Amino acid sequence: MDNILNRKGIKSYSQRFSTTIVNNLFSTKESIDGEQIKKATSISQVNSFVVKGLFEAWQKEIDNLKSPYFDYSSPKVQEALKSFMNVLSRNISVKKEAFTPLLEKAVEESILLIFSPFDYYEHLSDHYSGEITVENLKSIKKYVKVNNNILELIIEKMESSKGGESSYPSMLAEVLHEIESGPEEIDTYYDSFNEVEPLSETDIYGDISKPEPVKSVENEVKIEVKETKDTLNDTLATNETTIAEMHEQSSLESMASGLTINQRFMFQNALFNGDEELMKKTLDFIDQCSDRKQALDHIYQEFPHWNIEGEEFEEFVELINKRLG
Repeated sequence: MDNILNRKGIKSYSQRFSTTIVNNLFSTKESIDGEQIKKATSISQVNSFVVKGLFEAWQKEIDNLKSPYFDYSSPKVQEALKSFMNVLSRNISVKKEAFTPLLEKAVEESILLIFSPFDYYEHLSDHYSGEITVENLKSIKKYVKVNNNILELIIEKMESSKGGESSYPSMLAEVLHEIESGPEEIDTYYDSFNEVEPLSETDIYGDISKPEPVKSVENEVKIEVKETKDTLNDTLATNETTIAEMHEQSSLESMASGLTINQRFMFQNALFNGDEELMKKTLDFIDQCSDRKQALDHIYQEFPHWNIEGEEFEEFVELINKRLG
């Protein structure tokens, strides 16, 4: 799904969002404390990731203090170090220039986790230089407030492997294939981000075609649909053998059973405008179709605005082929 994400747009939005928050937070003060950091925004996931970033930066500084000339594993040293860190944690004071990059990163990570959980978890290993362990995952678990069911299942699988050869990427692939629940609803988060800084789907996904107003282009839409059906049917007819060969012996019991969490999220947002119920009804209808043609005719009639050249549409048609082809 990474190729339909607008990574530059997400980064740019994160900077704009952070600028608004930071200017407000530091309008009357030079620094903020721990309690203010926890409530920096109205989005708990963003605040949680800010705390995570602060802790990770702090941990690196503590590690840098360690000298090769002393035994830092000594129980007395560990006890003193723990006491020292506890005192510091009660005296947090962060200035604007230090807080801004923490917030920008937290917003960027939160947008990925909320609007594209597949990509968030896929790139999580980059944070640990490609080597990710159960301990790494457990350390961030308390900071993940949204779509955390994926993380919990990955941890469970890695623990059950008992040191086997299965890597994080393979575990993630298994979880995304097996997980039954969809991503959390995004409407509330859209609203929360919009309250601070306007957020559009283009910021996240790039240029996604939108349905045209029915009243103003009704005739044009009808003509366009007719032409699209002819062109698309010709195209699909040409590729029918290839698709059948690709999916030989892989027919699906239902449309929903063939969806990965990545596809479920991509279809829901890019094709069904975030309407999970509409997507479910459409998948159920296709399951009842007698053949592929009936399913495609329904799609053309109900969703004339879909971009037939887009990756989302192509994957959706492939899923129909696997179900009814």
